[in-house]
Amino acid sequence: MAKQPLTLADIAEGTVLIVGVGREGTALARALLSLERPPATLALEGSGGEAAARFLEDFGQHIPVHFFEDQEARPSVFQDVTVAVMSPGIARTSALYQALVRWGIALTSSSALFVSEHASTLVGVTGSKGKSTTSTLIHRLLVESGHTATLGGNMGIPLVGSEPGDRQVAELSSYQCHYLEASPDVVVLTALFPEHLDWHGSIDRYFGDKLNIVAHSPRVVIANADDPILRQELTRRYPDLEVTWVGEGYDWHLEPEGSHSWLCHGDQRLFSTERSTLIGEHNHRNMLLALAGASATGALDKRAIEAALGSFEGLANRLEHIHDASGVVFINDSLATNPHAAAAALESCSSPGMVWLVGGFDRGVDYTVLVERVVATTPRHILGLPGSGPALVELFRAALEQAGRSEQVILGTVESMSEAVSRARELAGPGDYVLLSPGAPSFGYYRDYQHRADDFRAAIETTQPKDPA
Repeated sequence: MAKQPLTLADIAEGTVLIVGVGREGTALARALLSLERPPATLALEGSGGEAAARFLEDFGQHIPVHFFEDQEARPSVFQDVTVAVMSPGIARTSALYQALVRWGIALTSSSALFVSEHASTLVGVTGSKGKSTTSTLIHRLLVESGHTATLGGNMGIPLVGSEPGDRQVAELSSYQCHYLEASPDVVVLTALFPEHLDWHGSIDRYFGDKLNIVAHSPRVVIANADDPILRQELTRRYPDLEVTWVGEGYDWHLEPEGSHSWLCHGDQRLFSTERSTLIGEHNHRNMLLALAGASATGALDKRAIEAALGSFEGLANRLEHIHDASGVVFINDSLATNPHAAAAALESCSSPGMVWLVGGFDRGVDYTVLVERVVATTPRHILGLPGSGPALVELFRAALEQAGRSEQVILGTVESMSEAVSRARELAGPGDYVLLSPGAPSFGYYRDYQHRADDFRAAIETTQPKDPA
């Protein structure tokens, strides 16, 4: 008999270990303590810090916090633990994760618990890029259709403890998909390429963890047909899975008309991208995936499409335009934390004096797709940010020289965001783009991509436009 997926009520019958006391650990602690009969609960953190201090202040009298010490046998303080609920930040390659496995403690996550409980009313969205935009658009389509839909997950809104509506939309990262024991009713897959190898340990494990979202009999699976890796891996791993493909040659497709496209289902034209502020074919494809996902729930009112898609101005930190009195168009794409996302931004943004700011934490991923896009689009100026920026600049330099296009691009490096924006002001003129699309995470330089975006905004506000000629 198949094992039943764990829910919050199930783990409350034993002794719970909260592993990682950041945002999700805090949300889980609140959810457990709000139960009529809260379970015995402990917390485990890698080391002391701000998160541990806040957790102790909020929950210390009810939930003792322990700090990880790697040892062979299970520590006596954890002898009664029946399940460890893992924070997404605890990599499966880490010593802490491996120790918990060695100690024989069952592992799950708060997101997995939520999905198990609400699978029948849930749309789950994952992908190596595009999942935040697609999730948000599905949510807007359902809300405009008159439903009390909720939105959460990887976008910084913990699922556990949230008040469920009649529909749920969850953006799920590969970390969260790793623990799933149930599949959402409707699954939407946006893209697939090697990512987060430091967390998963290998490309094969990353693909396997990501696609675990479809491993437990979802009713509908919607996938981007224009992504060759997604098609190959989904078909190879789940050959019997029925998939609704979205893309050229399928019922759900984009139909070009001049400089815009129609979002189509069969011979029905549902929405023109001319009425949207979102730029780039990748965003139009995300809109189409969202429309297919919302339609698959059976809860979409077609009269809601115009209002939901036409009024959406994009996500913060994703190709977000920042007004500047100089006429230079600053674009905050701090959420582009991988090469494919940055490549899509380069395809969407172009101007004669464009300045592109790139670089951050180097995860050791393959930058081929980004190098190829640089050669194809030749952005006029590229400035490498601290971290991987200088190495990327050299990769671009070699590729441009080989292609005989080195004179079309001016390359340089900077030591801070403030220096980058000051330099960009000297290089760009009115109407030119200054694009922050790092193609890398912010680890080691910022708290997160939002902190990086805040630094970009602050630099724009505190630097002076160049004197007019």
